[in-house]
Amino acid sequence: MPSRREQLKAKLMAEVEALVEEALAKGEDTLTMEAIEDIALFARDQVGQALTRSLVAQQAKAGDAELPSCPECGQPMRAKGKKGRYLCTRSGETRIERAYFYCVACRRGHFPPG
Repeated sequence: MPSRREQLKAKLMAEVEALVEEALAKGEDTLTMEAIEDIALFARDQVGQALTRSLVAQQAKAGDAELPSCPECGQPMRAKGKKGRYLCTRSGETRIERAYFYCVACRRGHFPPG
């Protein structure tokens, strides 16, 4: 069975291959230099966004595994499920799902760093 990393790599490579195929198909027409650059820049942006989404999701999952201690009082926190959030990154907007924790003693919620 492939590892999570191998599965992610295969998914990303399939997306990149589809973008390359699309760009090459467009390149069969007679194009201006500006149109060629537009195709290449679009493909670059799409690859960057896909990679950013994947890495952000991977980091969020890594933070889910450990139950943190409260940064205020040091007591173990309770898992309260996941919360979604949109992030504006340099490669575009992406949605992240992160574990959310709550300290009963301090009555404060916390997202672990990640």
